[in-house]
Amino acid sequence: MKKTKVAFAVLASAVMMTLSSSALAKTYTIRVGTFAGPDHPVTESINYFKQNIEKESKGQIKVQHFPNNQLGPEEAVVDQIKRGTIQMAVTGSQIKKDEPNIGLSDAPYLIHSWEQARKAYDEEGMKIMSGNYEKNTGVKIVGYMINGFRELSSNRPVTSIDELKGLKIRIPNNEIHVHLFEALGTNNVMMPLPEVYNALETHMIDGQENPYATILAAGFGEVQSDILETRHMFAIAPFLMNGKFYNSLPDDLKALVDTWTKKTVEYNWEISEKNDNDCKKALMDKGVKVHEMTPEMQKAIDEKMTAFYDWFKTIIPDAQKWIDHCKKADAK
Repeated sequence: MKKTKVAFAVLASAVMMTLSSSALAKTYTIRVGTFAGPDHPVTESINYFKQNIEKESKGQIKVQHFPNNQLGPEEAVVDQIKRGTIQMAVTGSQIKKDEPNIGLSDAPYLIHSWEQARKAYDEEGMKIMSGNYEKNTGVKIVGYMINGFRELSSNRPVTSIDELKGLKIRIPNNEIHVHLFEALGTNNVMMPLPEVYNALETHMIDGQENPYATILAAGFGEVQSDILETRHMFAIAPFLMNGKFYNSLPDDLKALVDTWTKKTVEYNWEISEKNDNDCKKALMDKGVKVHEMTPEMQKAIDEKMTAFYDWFKTIIPDAQKWIDHCKKADAK
């Protein structure tokens, strides 16, 4: 009888250990949708995240990356992460539809240097910008990656404000971009990014505005002859995670996600500034002419920004708070 009880106890213990091992071995798949092409710093950063978190989790977390708008335009990707169809995404500022403060990232001519940008996107700055996005959507903003300073490419040189007038350019479906470029006098066309190359190639539009990394990765340098280095916006890329998925993870895997999302954002900032300079050089090597803003052009634009910011402050609750924060970052 005693032998039977001992055997039963051993068997029960073995079953419990098997069940425990099975539970520990449960895997979680993180599907990540991004806009970035194969050579973009965001793609390199997601690859960095994938490599490290899969290794550190001993295979319990698997990462599947869908770059280059494979899952559709930004609106579709944002909808997918809200519904939990995908678990993570790197998007643009269009998520401001669910939190107006995200639009602060599109404030033009406010951030002038990489050093200032790093200081502006500190803990306080991220808190201002993120607002109530997680509360409103159930999606966490785990950090802000970089898309870089936005520049204006065109199929002819632009060397004065007058030459901007009537230039037919693609802009994203974003009211801040609309108001900015209306103030600058361009003729604006809104279309998804994947459609831009063909529109440039067929001369349906004259130009577009994006960071050097996007201009190079999307091949726009093949169908554009000139770039005006406007640096009109410092473009960030919100790094998102579905809240329900995050909360479903065991505590040890949550800790790993927290660690590696933070390290991934830091890594992205490290490589993005160098990439910005490298992409500029690569475009110039391909024959694209880069023109710097003249003092006269900058003065004319600054004069137009007064009316723009009067409007900007009416649509974003914490606009003045962000302006003050960026000015403080510039003075540090």
